[in-house]
Amino acid sequence: MHLPSVLSLLGAAALAAAQAGNVTTGKLGDAREVRNNPVIGETWVATFDSAAVKGTVTAVAQPVGINYTIAVTGLAVEKGPYKYHVHLRAVPESGNCTDTGGHLDSYVRGDSPPCESSLPQTCEVGDLSGKYGTVAGPDVKKAFNDPYTAMNIIQLGYIGNRSIVFHDASSARIACATLKKVEVAAAP
Repeated sequence: MHLPSVLSLLGAAALAAAQAGNVTTGKLGDAREVRNNPVIGETWVATFDSAAVKGTVTAVAQPVGINYTIAVTGLAVEKGPYKYHVHLRAVPESGNCTDTGGHLDSYVRGDSPPCESSLPQTCEVGDLSGKYGTVAGPDVKKAFNDPYTAMNIIQLGYIGNRSIVFHDASSARIACATLKKVEVAAAP
């Protein structure tokens, strides 16, 4: 190989490494796709029933990750756009959204700088709006698959008995609901 070709290859490799260095990833690396949900079709639902926000966020186990469907009403247009995340803890009986803890951040990334949606594996696992876009009010209907969240309790992205929280443009937590497993009735 000629010296100019070697130098060109080395230059391209250095540029790629420098660009990759601008990507923020977690202290434990990038999130990995979940491919071992125990029951495909298992469903968990967060039901919002506050004075203002009503509706559901539904999570359904897939062969890869989870399919989410957001169907909520009552998000004030002037306070958006809204971010939404999986938070670490269920909503307490008091209903205080602050007590749901931080975002599900299994790979220890943090939320600053903001998530780069073109590289969802580098985002906090629970940062659904960072990966799939914020929403505006008053009514939201949105569906997407997140390959990094799980219904397998041994996975870092496990969502069971955690909460979904909506934040307004000021980052205030304006609505929250616990993800609860939908029990399927046994056939007679």
